[in-house]
Amino acid sequence: MFRQAARQFTTSARRANLIADLYVRELKAFKPTPLTAADAQEATKPWKLPAAAKVPALEAEGADALAEYDSASVDVVAAAPANGAAEEYKPDDWFVFPVDEEPGHHH
Repeated sequence: MFRQAARQFTTSARRANLIADLYVRELKAFKPTPLTAADAQEATKPWKLPAAAKVPALEAEGADALAEYDSASVDVVAAAPANGAAEEYKPDDWFVFPVDEEPGHHH
C-alpha cells in the first residue's frame, strides 16, 4: 500500500589519465639533494676588476690627424634605381617633408 520511493544515484567511472598519474608519482618520489657550500663556491666565479679603458688611437695621434680627417672629402655612392636610369644625388633631398594641404581647401 505504501509505495516506497528509492533514490538512485548515478556515478561515472573515473577516467584514468596515465600521463598525469605518472607525473604526480614522479613528483612525489623526487627527493632533491641539499647543496653544500662547496657546490655554491663551484657554481660562481671570483670577481675581478675590469681592464682599464684605453685612449682611442685617433685622439692619441694629435690635432694634425683630426684636422686631416675633417678636411677629407666624403665619397657618396648612390644605389642605382631598379629601372636602370642613374639618378643624380642631391644632398638636400634626403630630409624633405611632404607639404600637407589644409583640410577644406580643394583646388
